[in-house]
Amino acid sequence: MNIESLTGGPRSVQIVNIVKENAHDRTIFFKDPDMTFSPGQFLMVWVSKVDEIPLSISYFQDGLVGLTIRPIGSATKAIVSLAHNDLIGIRGPFGHPFDLDCPSPLIVGGGIGTAPLRPVIQHFVELGTEITVVIGARTKDELLFIEEMQQLEGDGVRLIITTDDGSAGMKGFVTMAVAQVLSESDIHTLYTCGPEPMMVALWRMAMDHDIRFQASLERYMKCGCGLCGTCALDPTGELVCVDGPVFSGEQLRNITEFGNYHRDSTGVKQNF
Repeated sequence: MNIESLTGGPRSVQIVNIVKENAHDRTIFFKDPDMTFSPGQFLMVWVSKVDEIPLSISYFQDGLVGLTIRPIGSATKAIVSLAHNDLIGIRGPFGHPFDLDCPSPLIVGGGIGTAPLRPVIQHFVELGTEITVVIGARTKDELLFIEEMQQLEGDGVRLIITTDDGSAGMKGFVTMAVAQVLSESDIHTLYTCGPEPMMVALWRMAMDHDIRFQASLERYMKCGCGLCGTCALDPTGELVCVDGPVFSGEQLRNITEFGNYHRDSTGVKQNF
């Protein structure tokens, strides 16, 4: 067994650019010319003297890699405080990606969960596939990639924005917009990432309309590569790091903790 390959080839990379996405979130960019990537995969990111955490890849092109971060915990706050030329440690990419074989996608992102969907959107735009994108957040200050998505609207992208407080787009949850889309469009697959209660509601809607469903789950991880078992799901024992983070609607049907609870760093259940 090649341990270095199994653990994602630990390496240091240098930050080459930082983009302010909104009032809270930042995207850091670095170059990793030898990295291969499929939309939905993630990296384990190490910040010296702080922690190592999983982060979804939000941009990948010609060896330039982007990670979009919302500063919530100690590690994410440390990452967004970094500057140009600072170093971070990375391992990966890890995980099971999205299945992108789809003629008519509906892509739904909630909050920072929009980040791993950006490469999915870019994939379909490059193929010339007409897609519907719903991006939601609590307020306009938490919306991600809106200007970028608006620029794509002429390239076959139908964009719908929702905010809980009505400060931008439709007032309400993304489920309201999705219900309208499903009533008037022939959708093949619903792709989503965001708060788990949101994804559960979308999964039920997809099942009701008999369309394919794929969701990216988030769980506490220590190794990222299937060694520690921290991210095991009840009752199947599937690991989010290697069997996910993307799961199909059929898989989620058997995962009883989906939408109900997750486990913290000590393994204690925490209800959503």
